[in-house]
Amino acid sequence: MNRDNIPETSATIGKQGKRNWVYQEPAKGIWAKRRNIVMAVLVVFYLAAPWLKINGNPLLLFDVAGRRFSVFGHMFLATDLYLLALFLLLCVLALFWFSAMFGRLWCGWACPQTVYLESIFYRIDRWLEGTPRQRRALDEGPHDEAYWTRKVSKHLIFWLVSTGMSLSFTAYFIGPQASYEMFWTFGAAHPTAMAVAVVMTAITYFNFAYFREQFCHFLCPYARIQSVFLDEHSLIVGYDTLRGEPRGHMRPGDTSKGDCVACNRCVQVCPMGIDIRDGLQLECIQCTSCIDACDEVMTKVGRPTGLVRYDSLAGMEHKTRKLVRPRTLLYVGVSAIILTLFLIRLSGREIVDFAVVRAPGTPYLVQDDGLVRNMLQLHLTNTDARNRTVRVELNSPVPAELLVPGEPFEIAPGERIKAEAFVMIKREHVKTSSTPLEFKLMDGNEQIGTATAKFLGPVFTGEQR
Repeated sequence: MNRDNIPETSATIGKQGKRNWVYQEPAKGIWAKRRNIVMAVLVVFYLAAPWLKINGNPLLLFDVAGRRFSVFGHMFLATDLYLLALFLLLCVLALFWFSAMFGRLWCGWACPQTVYLESIFYRIDRWLEGTPRQRRALDEGPHDEAYWTRKVSKHLIFWLVSTGMSLSFTAYFIGPQASYEMFWTFGAAHPTAMAVAVVMTAITYFNFAYFREQFCHFLCPYARIQSVFLDEHSLIVGYDTLRGEPRGHMRPGDTSKGDCVACNRCVQVCPMGIDIRDGLQLECIQCTSCIDACDEVMTKVGRPTGLVRYDSLAGMEHKTRKLVRPRTLLYVGVSAIILTLFLIRLSGREIVDFAVVRAPGTPYLVQDDGLVRNMLQLHLTNTDARNRTVRVELNSPVPAELLVPGEPFEIAPGERIKAEAFVMIKREHVKTSSTPLEFKLMDGNEQIGTATAKFLGPVFTGEQR
């Protein structure tokens, strides 16, 4: 078989199936400055989000084992899964709308894979190994003492950074307090979480030290389904073929060439190793590096900037881009309905989830003193961001006595408690086999919850003694 006729499988995998390393040159320009600011803010946010608190709750927490979820300071419990489902559905619809309007702007500007690579790991590469040409020479040159010194130093730093990132990642799922305990006790306090952190450290190191852009090429599902979201009016980073072709080096007086001077600068700065002039590609993350590179060259040769630019496919053909389209209106309309439902259910959620259920065993007991007694169970879950000290009051259509051992109860945010309650009614007041009862949950003079139950007992007809 003639391997020269075998096409390359991707921009970074050659004909022999061997990895073609990308030695990206950093772009300089207005878009690079904007991205650096955005990504610096996002690095701080991604690493600090699980450690920050709002109203006493973590900014973001996804405690699956404890069935607690904190989103921007609002605590959601297992009983609030419908709210989480609505919130996730909103996020999905927002992704659809965002993609239809702005293409893969998320990938190039806010995706953690891109943000960490560009802001941390690529910078470490340049710091320890120099320019792209120097890095290539180092990799292709002799593996001498200088080579191993640089490589070992770099990968040691990569491992330390990966450790910090994995600890922050673990905090998203076990909370900041448990993460502190896990770190200072070397896993003795939370061995399972520590094992997860070690595994995540290894995965993070492998991803950012070796796999890198291959994740976007082969594993990221968003790249594969972008064609579903995009249309000819979606914003993309593209090359104006009408203006740029035929490409070639400029010669004085030659008007047969387009504006593209075939300098390949756009390829040199691309972190994915692709050529933007080949058209829309799933590997393109719309990072805008090629825009800065091309604008710099156009300025030097005295041509208008924007040969590579943010635009739509329609715009690249010099047509009018439509912002309002049926699919975008559909996404906005459905999102508005779900958001309204979400806000209504969120505003009507009780501060403390309160339920009264019948205790297993004998439905009622007639005491020697003539009182009929029911034993019930109280289930209390604090969904508020602060401690609550609560007690229970009883409303009954007939005179009744309520006894709740241990009250008042102090419930911490997210805490769930179960307590016993005894309701006693004189036998002569039990006129039906099932008497409705209403329980009020009070925090001081504030009523924060209600629950109902049935009082069971023998029917007293007046002739019984």
